[in-house]
Amino acid sequence: MSLSFYRLTVFVSLLLGICPWGLGGGPADGNPRTVYFTVGDAQDLLEFPPMDSRASIATLMETLQVQWQIERIWWRGGQDEIWGEEFVIRPENRLFAKIWDWWRDLQYRKVGTNRIAVDEAHKRGMKIYLTYGLFDSGSQADAGYSGFPYAVEDKLRVEHPEWAPVNRWGTWRQGGPIEFAYPEARRKMADYLTKYVVDGDYDGISFLTYAENFSMRYEDEFGYNAPIVAEFQEKYGVDIRKEAFDKEAWRRIRGRHLTEFLRLLKKQLAAHGKQVAVCVHGQQPEKPILWNIDGGVPTAGNFRWSIEEWLKGDVVDEICIYTPAAEDVIERLMHQVRDRKSSVRLSVHRSRGDLPAKLPRVMFLGREIESGYASDHWIDYPDEKLDPEPVTGLYGDDVYARRRVVTLALKGKQPLTAAQLTMALKDPDLYVRRTALRTIARHKVQGLTNHLIAALEDPGITVKCLAAVALGDVGDPAGIEALLSAAFRNEGMFQLQDRAVADALKKFVAVDANRAVVTETLVRQLSSDNLLSRELTLYYFTLIGAPASPDVERLLSHIVLYDESDAAREWGVVNLRSSFGATRAVTQTIRTVMHEDKSHAVQVRAASSFATMTSRLPADDPARAAALEELVLFFRQYGDGSQRTDRDWGWRLLGNGLLEFGPAGESVLNRLMADAKDRTLSDRAWRVLYLKQGDKFFPVTEAEDVAAHQRHPWAR
Repeated sequence: MSLSFYRLTVFVSLLLGICPWGLGGGPADGNPRTVYFTVGDAQDLLEFPPMDSRASIATLMETLQVQWQIERIWWRGGQDEIWGEEFVIRPENRLFAKIWDWWRDLQYRKVGTNRIAVDEAHKRGMKIYLTYGLFDSGSQADAGYSGFPYAVEDKLRVEHPEWAPVNRWGTWRQGGPIEFAYPEARRKMADYLTKYVVDGDYDGISFLTYAENFSMRYEDEFGYNAPIVAEFQEKYGVDIRKEAFDKEAWRRIRGRHLTEFLRLLKKQLAAHGKQVAVCVHGQQPEKPILWNIDGGVPTAGNFRWSIEEWLKGDVVDEICIYTPAAEDVIERLMHQVRDRKSSVRLSVHRSRGDLPAKLPRVMFLGREIESGYASDHWIDYPDEKLDPEPVTGLYGDDVYARRRVVTLALKGKQPLTAAQLTMALKDPDLYVRRTALRTIARHKVQGLTNHLIAALEDPGITVKCLAAVALGDVGDPAGIEALLSAAFRNEGMFQLQDRAVADALKKFVAVDANRAVVTETLVRQLSSDNLLSRELTLYYFTLIGAPASPDVERLLSHIVLYDESDAAREWGVVNLRSSFGATRAVTQTIRTVMHEDKSHAVQVRAASSFATMTSRLPADDPARAAALEELVLFFRQYGDGSQRTDRDWGWRLLGNGLLEFGPAGESVLNRLMADAKDRTLSDRAWRVLYLKQGDKFFPVTEAEDVAAHQRHPWAR
């Protein structure tokens, strides 16, 4: 069936009230299909189908309907819009601030991909839900995740820090959730979620129930907020902050407040004909799902909601049993729904594999959407089925045949000539062009550099990106100048500049013969009058290394001392440190930035670099000891009454730098911790030593946490 005929048939079917999926008989397995898209990742990373324009989203939706028989979309781009409008975005986290500008421009400020997605889904008769992280409300600035400060935080948490889950001592608040024990917190969050679902014309909201956050160290760490403490004491006569208590009863209290929030939200959305779906743990459906880091980590906290309560029908409309879903859990919940004659639907997050008849399936799909093959071919799985497609299909009107031909070429099953690949690069179909570029990159096809350079001007953003990546894989130095020119021209195009070009440059410099061409081209930009060119060049050098030449040292030193851009000065410091080390001149330059820069954020970045450099000096070098004492004096600026603009997070970055000095750094932190005259300073020193944060988990046991708090200078 040709695509144009299919479009006409679907249009007529919808006019007549006939389900268009009947054209292909619906999914072969009989399980209605939803697809979940983590849209921000697709607009950031390079491995996902594109979702960044009317053309790319229309192509996506039509392919999902024609080849995948999808009935509903879970669209996480709606979360990005809410975060962009309702969250504080901290500009001092340079890369995340850039990507948030990019996401906001795409989602709603300029392109409007969320409105486009809703429109394109509805015109095809598909439903679309706004997908949201129920426990992802951002974090306080000193929580670790991709550098400090933490990039985003819900204004509700910023304005009401008491609404964040707290530990029993009141010393640490969980990054991610809002504590639903506060009625006003429930109401405000329900109000703004209702607004975005209704105003966005979504058909409902679907909740993921993990938190993308490293702040929690063990599962029962948080949940000791005042309303919960008071409620438990009233019911059981126990102060959970100080006495042993029934943790299951405590977890059920927290889960009940979450249920109250969902009940409120469902009532508000039902008034507009919208629905609520919630993902639950696949083996223990009374718990939140796991974050897929290190095999799956519980990060939301320890809740126990009641599935029996939810099945009454006034809390949620749908319960999605999240992957990996246990068969006995599926069977048990199906029995509960049937026995209670509940209106609540069940679905299972399982991209492939058997399910009971008619049970809805939620799928996670990636590049297989672009392949031209239908769902039963399992593209990119070990057992993929690559049916042959004659190369003549590349010349026909069947877009799916053209996609299959280039997919076979990508997989090494159907060689294409340089002329055929060149033709594919000019194909009107976005997916054909993208797969042709992947093919050229994977097989390092030579002789097409000029065509790759031309593809940098493609109207499709991700085609530009894959052209950049292909230039790096092919490795022809003739493409370097054009690659960088494209980066410097396309201001604000984060995915091209900071992902694709960065990826290509790393591949270019891995070949010794190309490194000099790349670095010489970039060095010229260090003295550019164009701010974007300087910032990007400095960022690229943090990834590939700046040449350790006197000329580069001079240029970098001038930037870190005088550039108008905070980001340029920060990245300049990083490059001075990494390319030149703790020479006398570099050390003095970085010390000057550390003490005199107009930005406190830049100062503490310089102090962190100073710590990294000098901590690597020999242990008996007097310069190392002197540097440590200088850093301690800097750390003291974060004590009582600090007026530094980075006081919420700079101490954490610098404190981690002090730990790089090993036992000597721990010794000075213990000295600061003992400073009885400065409670803020002593507390922060304790946190650096005993409440570690950074770009990973720092798991501890509950007993270890108790022991650490016994060492706290005053909050015991």
